[in-house]
Amino acid sequence: MTATLSKYRYQAEDLDGQSVKGEIQAASVMAARNELAVKGMRVTKISERKGLQIEITKEKVPVVELMHFSRQMATFLRAGIPVTEAIDNLRMDAKNKRFKSILGDVLERVTAGRSITEALSMHADVFPPYFMALLASAELTGRMDEAFTQLHKYIRRDVELTRAVRKALVYPVILLGLSFVVVMIMVVFAIPRFATFFEEFDAELPLPTRILMGISDFVQSPAGLITGVAMVVGAIALTFYVRTQGGRRNLHALQLKTPMISTVVTYSSTERFTRVLAVLLDAGVPLTDALPTSIDCSNNLVYKQRLSVAMEGVLEGRGFADPLAQTNLFPSTVIQMIRVGERSGELSDQLENAAGFYEEELDYAVDKLTAWFEPMMIIFIGCVVGFVALAMVSAMYGIYGQVDV
Repeated sequence: MTATLSKYRYQAEDLDGQSVKGEIQAASVMAARNELAVKGMRVTKISERKGLQIEITKEKVPVVELMHFSRQMATFLRAGIPVTEAIDNLRMDAKNKRFKSILGDVLERVTAGRSITEALSMHADVFPPYFMALLASAELTGRMDEAFTQLHKYIRRDVELTRAVRKALVYPVILLGLSFVVVMIMVVFAIPRFATFFEEFDAELPLPTRILMGISDFVQSPAGLITGVAMVVGAIALTFYVRTQGGRRNLHALQLKTPMISTVVTYSSTERFTRVLAVLLDAGVPLTDALPTSIDCSNNLVYKQRLSVAMEGVLEGRGFADPLAQTNLFPSTVIQMIRVGERSGELSDQLENAAGFYEEELDYAVDKLTAWFEPMMIIFIGCVVGFVALAMVSAMYGIYGQVDV
C-alpha cells in the first residue's frame, strides 16, 4: 500500500551529459529529486505539475504518531529485531491510515535494498528535516537505536510544549468566547431596550453609558455590518497570506520582535540548530556538509535565510563563530561557546553543551510565557465586562439621582 503521489515535471542531465525532460511521480519535490538521482540524473529544473487533484486534502499524520514510531523503533532495534520486521510490526499497529500507508511504502523500499533514511526521505512532508539529519548521521556510526531515542526525546518535548501552551490557553479562550457572546447579546438586544427606557426619563446619561450605546448603534447600523464583513474577509485573507512564502517570513520576523514570544523562538531555534549540528559533527560529517542540514532543521525562515548567508562566510574560510555572530540571531553565550570549540578542536562538545543549556532555558521561557498569558487574558476580559457593568449601573444611579431632584 503506497502513499498518494504528486506529478512533477523535470529537466535533467543524464550520465552522458545529455539533456532529459520528463515527468515523475513522488511524494514531494525532495523525493522526486532523490528518485532521479538514484537513476543517475542531475536535476536542473523541477516543478509540480498543476491540475485537478483527485484528493484535495491529505490526511495529516499527527506528531504523536512520529513520537510513538521513534520510541518503538528504538526499542525494537535495541532488542536486535531487524529493521524490516520492526517497520512491518509498526505498520500493522498504526491507527492513522496515511501513516500506515507511508510505512508500507517505506517497508517496500527498505526490503528492496534502500536505507531507512532514504526510504523515509521520500515522505519529507511528514518526517521533518531534523528527523532525516539524525538518522543519516546514525547510519554513519551504526547507532540507529540511539538516534531514534533522541528523536523520541525531541518530538516528546515539542508535544509537551504544545500541550502546555494549549492547556494555558483553554481556560482564557473559553472565558473570552463566553464574554464575547454575552457582550454581543447585551449590545444587540439588551442595550437598545435600555436606551428606550432611558429616553423616557429625558436624563443626561454618564459618559460610559453613552459610549456603550454608541457602540450598540454602530453594530446594528449598515456601517457596522460592513465593518464586520470586512473584518471577517481580512482575517481570511490574512490566513491565506501567512501561508505564502513572504507571509510566513513576515510572521516569523514578527515573532522575533514580539516580547516573550521572541525569547521562546530564539531559544527553540538555537537549541535545535546546535543540537543537530553537534550530532552531525560527532558522527564525522564535515562542517561544510553538516551546516545545510542543520540550517534546514530550523522552523523560522529568518533563521534559515541569515544562516544561509553565514554558511557562505564559512565556505569562504572566515571560520564559524564570526559569520554566525554577524547574523545577530544567537545569544552571545552561544557565540562564545563556539569560539572556544573552534580553538580547542571540540566544537561538537561545545555545541552539545549549548544545546543542553538552551533546552533548559526554553522550558523556563515557555513556563513563563504561559504563566503570564492567563492572568493577562483574564484582566482583559474583566475590563470589558467591568466597563459594560459600569455603564449600566452608573446610568441607573444617574437617572434615579436626577429624578429625585
